[in-house]
Amino acid sequence: MDKLTVGFLGLGNMGSAIYLGLNDDFEKIAFDIHKKKDERFHYTESIEDCISKSDILILAVKPNTIEDVISKIKSPKTIISIAAGINLSFLKDKAPIGSYVIRTMPNLPIVYGKGVLAYYGDKEAYSIVEKIFSPISLTLSLEKESNMDAITGLSGSGPAFVFSFIQALAEGGVKSGLSYNQSLEIAIETVLGSAEYLKRELESKSATHPMELRNRVTSPGGTTIFGLAEWEKNSLNSGILESVYQASLRSKNLS
Repeated sequence: MDKLTVGFLGLGNMGSAIYLGLNDDFEKIAFDIHKKKDERFHYTESIEDCISKSDILILAVKPNTIEDVISKIKSPKTIISIAAGINLSFLKDKAPIGSYVIRTMPNLPIVYGKGVLAYYGDKEAYSIVEKIFSPISLTLSLEKESNMDAITGLSGSGPAFVFSFIQALAEGGVKSGLSYNQSLEIAIETVLGSAEYLKRELESKSATHPMELRNRVTSPGGTTIFGLAEWEKNSLNSGILESVYQASLRSKNLS
């Protein structure tokens, strides 16, 4: 049986990561106006050539160019968009009749195969989406498109919040007497280790809530409770919660 060909329209950070993570069940080609000298990618000479040779198209271009790009698709295809803020009805309206269209929201860690990707659209193409993206990300099919805004606020913007938290941890180490490089390394490993510990405890049912694990670290009158008291005094919980909500709200307004 011949392999399906996946054509990438755009090879920025996300497009490149998905291209390189795509398994050998597919052929892959790409078109990018900023064509790089990189032998890992099989470029076509034109966008029209890439479209005509592809069974599946991944639109990995900037949102403001999506209409121009999708207008060049003249025959039915399976079309997967990773463009933020471009809703499904717009994509389906511009796509050729008979196309299967999927809207997705990946996040930055997909570059290293540790991403989150939510998707919504024509269910006939869901198995293709899973086959393409599950090797490099946690994949989530959404019951309704409006949840895409919440996904954007949580997993799309979330890495920026995590990076800010890690930076704050590192600066706390510096204030306490560590060098910045040492403090940053410790902060990164602490976050990675804590996340893995939480994941495994929840999977094994040894814990049912993150606060249960927090209590394991918090001894009466110990160092952690004094640090947490400062956390509460500065309303960090509500600040993080509101950050996710405001990012989600912004996504909704942009859509």
